[in-house]
Amino acid sequence: MQVGGAFIISNTRNENLTWKLGIYVNNELFGLFVMPLSGIDWRINARNNLFGILPGNLTYEHKINDHFYYGANFRAITNSYAKSNSYWRIDENQLGLYLDTYFNKNLVLNIEAGHSLFRKIRTGEKIFRKLMLK
Repeated sequence: MQVGGAFIISNTRNENLTWKLGIYVNNELFGLFVMPLSGIDWRINARNNLFGILPGNLTYEHKINDHFYYGANFRAITNSYAKSNSYWRIDENQLGLYLDTYFNKNLVLNIEAGHSLFRKIRTGEKIFRKLMLK
């Protein structure tokens, strides 16, 4: 079983800017994963926004009109997968561009293109198996 979570506090400086700080903790197959978090939610002006929580994600968004938005995003993803008594860990950074088309308030078509940078794949033994065998 995998248990984890995040604790985030927000500081709203004004109606256009909110800062966020926190910590993410997760029990991954490779061990305890702890990561400090720093975030922003900034309405730069009526058409431009910057938001996200680093090191996980950051998005720039530009509003063309009420139905079309485009932007750029960054995502840092860490995944682990079980394989009998071992695991695979994948660390990946993604950069992308996107276009959102709003058909109505609840229906959005998202088109995204991007590339993975600095992908690293590691393997190892599951920690709980090591502890059980001792």
